[in-house]
Amino acid sequence: MTDLILPTPSPMIEHFALDPEVVYLNHGSFGACPKIVLEAQRGYRDRVEADAMRFYIHDLWGLIDRSREALGSVVGAQAKDIVFVNNATGAVATVLDNLALEPGDELVVTSRAYQACRNNFERVADRAGAKVIVADLPWEGIDEDSTADAIMGKVTSRTKLVMVSLITSATAIRLPIERLIQELAARGIETLLDAAHGPGCVAMEVDQWGAAYTTGNAHKWLCNPKGCAFLHVRADLQVGFRPLVLSNDAHDLASGCERTGRSVFNHEFDYAGTDDRTAALTVVDSIAFLESLELAGFGTGINAMMAHNRALCIEARDLLCSMFGTTPIVPDSMLGPLATINIPAPGMDPKALRARLFDRYRIEAMIVPSPTGKYPMVRVSPQVYNAIEQYRYLGEAILDAVAAGM
Repeated sequence: MTDLILPTPSPMIEHFALDPEVVYLNHGSFGACPKIVLEAQRGYRDRVEADAMRFYIHDLWGLIDRSREALGSVVGAQAKDIVFVNNATGAVATVLDNLALEPGDELVVTSRAYQACRNNFERVADRAGAKVIVADLPWEGIDEDSTADAIMGKVTSRTKLVMVSLITSATAIRLPIERLIQELAARGIETLLDAAHGPGCVAMEVDQWGAAYTTGNAHKWLCNPKGCAFLHVRADLQVGFRPLVLSNDAHDLASGCERTGRSVFNHEFDYAGTDDRTAALTVVDSIAFLESLELAGFGTGINAMMAHNRALCIEARDLLCSMFGTTPIVPDSMLGPLATINIPAPGMDPKALRARLFDRYRIEAMIVPSPTGKYPMVRVSPQVYNAIEQYRYLGEAILDAVAAGM
C-alpha cells in the first residue's frame, strides 16, 4: 500500500457527522450520531436556554416520557420500568449502590466483563467485606454450553448477584443470557445484564428475559448523542431503589410525584438536579431516524439495520480471515454485529498497531489482545455507513504492518 487512496464508504455516510478523511471502522466503541439527530438535540438545548425555568419545571417530564415510551418498544420493556442515566457503567454503579451487601457475600462477574464495571464491583465489595468472584470464560473452542457452565460453576449459596454481558466488549461474544438468567433464577440468584451493546444492536426482550436489572447504551447502536443509557429495574425491585444523587424532592417524594404524575422510581431518576438531559430527550429522534432507514435487501427500520449490520459483520470477518489465513474464533450463533479476528503476528503490540493504522492509513479500528495473549485481534463492528471495501483496505493495511515486522 504505497499510495493512500481511501476506500469509498456506504452512501449512508452522508447522514452522519463523521470525518470524511477517516476510515471509521469502530462504531462499537462510541457509536456515531446522524446529523439530523444532532440538529434535534440542538433544538432541545435552544429550548432550555430560551426559558430554563419552564423547561425544567414543566416541559422536561413529558419529553422524558416520550423517549421512555419509544425506547421501551425497542428493548421489549414497559416504559414505566425504564429510567435514563448517563452511561451503562453509571447504571451498574447505581445497582451496586442499592445492594444490601454483608461480609462474605459474593458477586460474580466474568473474565470478559467490561473493566469499568468490574472496577465498580471491586469498590463496593471492598467497602462491604464482600468478594468478587471471576468466572473465567473459555476462549479456544468456545461455545454456549462451556460459557454457561463456566459461569454457573462459580455460583454458591453466598452469591448475591451475577453480572453477565449481552455482548462482551472487546471480544464481541453474544453470551447465552436467556439461559443464564433462567438458570440463575432457579437457584434464587438475581442477574445484572450489561447490555451496553444492546439497543439497536441485537433484538432485545427485556421483560421476557426477566433479569433483575438491565442496562444498555443509546449512544452506540441507536446512534444517539453521547451521555444517554437506560436502566431497567424489574417492577418487584423498584421500591427503595434510588439514584446515586438525590435531588430536592427526596425529603417529600409524595408531593413531588403528585406534581409530576409519575412513580417514585421514575420521578427520582428523571430529575436529579440541573443537568443536560437533551441526550435522553433525543432518544425518540434517534429511533425515528433509524426506523426511516431503507436498506437494500433488508427492508426498512431498526430490525433491517440490525440484520444488515450482522450480515456485513460476518462478511467482513470472513474476508479478513481469508486475507490473514486464520479461522473464525466464535461460532455464528454467538455473534451480533461485532466479531474479532486473530492477526497472524504473535507478540505484536495492539496499541502500536492501532496507532500505525491511524497515522499511516487514516483507519480508526479497534485492536485488542487475545485473551490467550498469543495474538493481537481486530474487532469489526460495522454500521450502515460502512462498506466491505473498507474492510479489504483494513486487511491490506494490517498485512503491511505485519510484513514490516513492527
